Amino acid sequence: MKTPYRKRHGLWIDLLLVGTIAVLGSIVIYLTVLSDDPIFPYEDELIAEATPSNISEEPSIFPGVRIVTDISNDEKMPFAIQYPLTEYEAFNETILTYINEAKDYYTGIMRLQQSSHDLTGELNISLETYEYNHYYSFVLTNKTFLNPDEQETTVTTFLIDYKTGELFDIRTLLNEDLTSLETFATHIQSEIAKNPAYKDHLLQEKLALVTQPEWDLFKRFALKEESLVVYFNEGEIATAKAGIPTVEMSLSFLNPLLASNFQIAMEAEETIVPKQNTDPTKKRVALTFDDGPHPEVTKQILALLNKYNAKATFFMLGSRVQYYPGLARAVRDAGHEIGNHTWTHPVLTKMSAAAIQKEFESTEQAILKATGQNSTVFRPPYGASNDSVRALIPRTSVNWTIDTLDWKHRDPQQLLPMVKKAMHNNAIVLMHDIHQSTADGLEPVLKYLQSEGYEFVTISEVLQHH
Repeated sequence: MKTPYRKRHGLWIDLLLVGTIAVLGSIVIYLTVLSDDPIFPYEDELIAEATPSNISEEPSIFPGVRIVTDISNDEKMPFAIQYPLTEYEAFNETILTYINEAKDYYTGIMRLQQSSHDLTGELNISLETYEYNHYYSFVLTNKTFLNPDEQETTVTTFLIDYKTGELFDIRTLLNEDLTSLETFATHIQSEIAKNPAYKDHLLQEKLALVTQPEWDLFKRFALKEESLVVYFNEGEIATAKAGIPTVEMSLSFLNPLLASNFQIAMEAEETIVPKQNTDPTKKRVALTFDDGPHPEVTKQILALLNKYNAKATFFMLGSRVQYYPGLARAVRDAGHEIGNHTWTHPVLTKMSAAAIQKEFESTEQAILKATGQNSTVFRPPYGASNDSVRALIPRTSVNWTIDTLDWKHRDPQQLLPMVKKAMHNNAIVLMHDIHQSTADGLEPVLKYLQSEGYEFVTISEVLQHH
């Protein structure tokens, strides 16, 4: 027989147990959901153990460079990563920061996704290394797949002077010269626009935005043995179908824009140099300007030439005439002579006959379209020519007798001294209308030559006296 007391005692015990369970449940919920502190003091270690990887480090064919490979075969979040290490700790820290951030981003997102979905991702960071003189370029291509709708491919480059361990960027390469950056940006735009591989995929507005002459927009590039490669991320300037858009240009073409320690040494082969001849009854000088037209510098030079009633010869690149036809017409309308200086400024003596002809003919078409006239003379880039090259060019090839080295020193104060120390009658003076420093230093040259009684003539006119 059950007593009333035992029934009441049983109910009290039940209520106590229920209350205790509720309190404990609340504590657990707070600790697991609301608290920032992990329940287990070794939670991070447990997570790390969930994605084990095999890391190996091997020497490479590049002196002072070791290659690290980090691979995880985790079924849900596998990755394969390769990156360089050097003897320079500052460089290594920079590389490791990039690798760790990429790895943490990938594994963090994958863990969040897998809490609610059974998804598999992949991270692949591959490495390419290029050597140029005592510089290394490391190109890391990051392919991150988070799910079928989220995947991206990006490129990051690290460039190092392996004599000093110093990292460098586009500012160093172009000597922090804004005019060179403007010209460089124009070349990039031109090369992308004419590449048939990107013709149907370009995103014109995005291309215009990311190729403006701003230092921070040209972070991804590599120096190869004879060329420079600029990289864009997938989807940055073209649709994803275009892959990773790249622009590769020869260093010989870019040589005038580069800082002196990056420039390549050029040797002219059997160049035609007009003989230095003195005419006692008349003093003449032919001023020549290469590699333009430039949207700002060429205008300034034209204004100065007009002020001193001076005629000159402009050896134009077809790739620039294409973008600035109005300036080519302005040169023609001012009575100056226009010469053909090829399309991309290559070393012609290293090219095939077909490639040489294409360089000349494409430039000639651009000049004719812009001005209604053909060029009258030709100047081989770097003065590099020989009998085979000259036989392919249906114009008189002319180099120079005075090199102002304006492309090298970029100092307006040095222009006049360079002219003074080498001046002679019927001289042909080499300058470039793509450098602001040349425009800044030109007036003292014009004033000096005028005071010395020189007449400013074109190339074709001065050649009559050789």
